[in-house]
Amino acid sequence: MTTKSTNIHIGHCTSPHGIKGEFSFVLYSPEDSVLDSGSIITLTPRSPGSSVPQDGKEYKIKKINFGNKTIVTLDGVSDRNTVEALIPFDIYMSRDLLPETEEDEYYLNDLLGLEVFHHYTKEPIGRVVDFYENGAQIVLKIKADKEFIEVLFLSQFVPLVDLDLNRMEIIPPIMIE
Repeated sequence: MTTKSTNIHIGHCTSPHGIKGEFSFVLYSPEDSVLDSGSIITLTPRSPGSSVPQDGKEYKIKKINFGNKTIVTLDGVSDRNTVEALIPFDIYMSRDLLPETEEDEYYLNDLLGLEVFHHYTKEPIGRVVDFYENGAQIVLKIKADKEFIEVLFLSQFVPLVDLDLNRMEIIPPIMIE
């Protein structure tokens, strides 16, 4: 389960790039990325196979190139063996280093713990406990009474988010059998 923190989850890495110690980052908002050479990021392991410490480790970006893939070199990592030992990992950046959000914009971490209500009936449904990217969009994981509900984080399914009231309204998916 993902938790709120002063660090914002901005992406992950599951594969190396080339043989010179480069990573292929998957950033959740590459078009709006604030990452640059010299940026400080925190890595946390995605699985026990990663050599990143369980409580995370900070790295400085030595070089970053955006394109079809986001290719990154980190200070202190200079060969493919080190890259392969570190992956898979999640990428976080301190909230203090990120720009303020506009109205109707959210950092995904800010949605964790929000109470979820049915948009039409206003009945309580549960709480946002996690999120993930399915390759095309963000999916919110909501813990309901006896189950988990997964909802695409799109305005068609999540018409209201109110961080001040710690509240979100969703149009729950209808299962067709």
